[in-house]
This record gives sequence, C-alpha cells and structure tokens, in this order.
Amino acid sequence: MVALEALKRRLVNGRLEVQMEEGYVDTLHFSFNAPATEIEIKRLTEKMSNDVIQFLKNHNGAELFVHPTYGGGIQLFSVDEIIEYREVWECPERFIPVGAGRDGEWIVCEVVNEHENYIWVGEFLTYTDDIEKLPMDYTRWFDYLIVAQGAHFWDWFRG
Repeated sequence: MVALEALKRRLVNGRLEVQMEEGYVDTLHFSFNAPATEIEIKRLTEKMSNDVIQFLKNHNGAELFVHPTYGGGIQLFSVDEIIEYREVWECPERFIPVGAGRDGEWIVCEVVNEHENYIWVGEFLTYTDDIEKLPMDYTRWFDYLIVAQGAHFWDWFRG
C-alpha cells in the first residue's frame, strides 16, 4: 500500500496537519498497531481478502485521522476486532468487517474471490442494498481515504 507508506513518512510524532471539507484545517492523530502474528492471521476465515491480510501483517489495526479533542476518525480493525464484529454485525460468510467510520459507520469488505473484493459502508448494512457497495476494492478505498484526508469521500456522490 504505497499511499499508506507515504502517509506514514509524513507523520510527525503520529500527527499530521490536514485540510478537510469546507476549509477546516487541524492536526490529527494516527496510530498503528504492531503486525499481526501468523497465529493471529490463521484465526481468520479462509475467505479473506489478500489486501486485508497484507494490511494486518503490517499493522494489526490502526486509528487514522483522529481529532485530539473530539476523537472520531477511522478505525481499522485488528484480527480480534474482525472476529468480534463479524458476529456483532451478523456478517454473511463473504463479508469481513474491516473498520468503523468517524460516525460509527460500518466498513465491510465483501470477498468475491481471492482477486476480487468490494468495500461496503453504511450505518447498518443490509448486505443487499447496492447503494452501500462502493465500486472499489479495499486497496483503492484505502488509497482514496488517504488522498481525501480522512473525508468520507463515498458520501460526496450519494445524493
């Protein structure tokens, strides 16, 4: 994930000044967990996106674009959280919870096959409504998230 590595190089003590929607500028916090172990990775379902696995091998979860006073931001799940939220959110077999948005939106990766996956985002996913499915995979979604500086870019075109 080239965009993630570039972002991490720009951080100063886990912080970055970002310009968000409507010209709002602030210094936001970023934290990355240590890599997941092979034992942790093996606890995940066999039907898993290679993109998500690669992220977990580098960072077993992360918090991105977090306001120092108000919190929020994007939480990317650890292996334990993926397992926990899969049950809590009642995800069908091919849907893997990968994170939560700043307002509690569910971020879920639909794994079609080992080469194809899609990101779904919504407050409470039905796993059937195509409006919740984004026309991009996990890596592209992650790249766009970084380029959009943590903004929920997917909402810009949803009416």
